[in-house]
Amino acid sequence: MDAPTGWEFIEGRLMLEKKFDNFASAKNFVDAVSELAENENHHPDIHFGWGYVVLELFTHDEQKVTELDLELAVKINSLDVK
Repeated sequence: MDAPTGWEFIEGRLMLEKKFDNFASAKNFVDAVSELAENENHHPDIHFGWGYVVLELFTHDEQKVTELDLELAVKINSLDVK
């Protein structure tokens, strides 16, 4: 199983770290990811602050990264958020 572009496997989780120019841009990305996650009914752990967002994908029911995580990561990559 390969990680989607920009993502990497760290300690059994699929993770992405993104940098932003400011807090508002980071929050806009988090808002878009949150909406997508609700629509997909699959939710990442989200850590963010001024100029950064870290996403962790992991299927808790399975206790591992699954196809659902990989699919959501690809969809997150396709978000066009400024």
